Amino acid sequence: MFRAPSQANLPHLHTLLNDIHGDIDQIARHIGVSASTLRKYRAQGQAPRSVMLALFWESTWGRMTADAVAFNHAAAHAALAESLKRQNKRLIEQIELLEAELAQTIGHAANAPIFRVG
Repeated sequence: MFRAPSQANLPHLHTLLNDIHGDIDQIARHIGVSASTLRKYRAQGQAPRSVMLALFWESTWGRMTADAVAFNHAAAHAALAESLKRQNKRLIEQIELLEAELAQTIGHAANAPIFRVG
């Protein structure tokens, strides 16, 4: 249901800050806090959850999480598309078979199929 990690599963603040390329000023500007506030969080070794999540999604772990979710969704949709192609092919073959049987039993009746599939 939720994509973001729980507080217990977030990397430590220092780990996140060391993983993100850029200096404190750039990181602070990017996540919308002042550089002095981010320095204070770093000195304390903790930050509010919103800051931790913003840093997480910019870190290697957050990008890998997003990439894994995207890959899994793409693989599932590709498998579904292939399954639907196979099902469509089987249904077309079934329609062609039924139309052939209908043509043999009825001949050219008034209610014979007008359109051919395939």
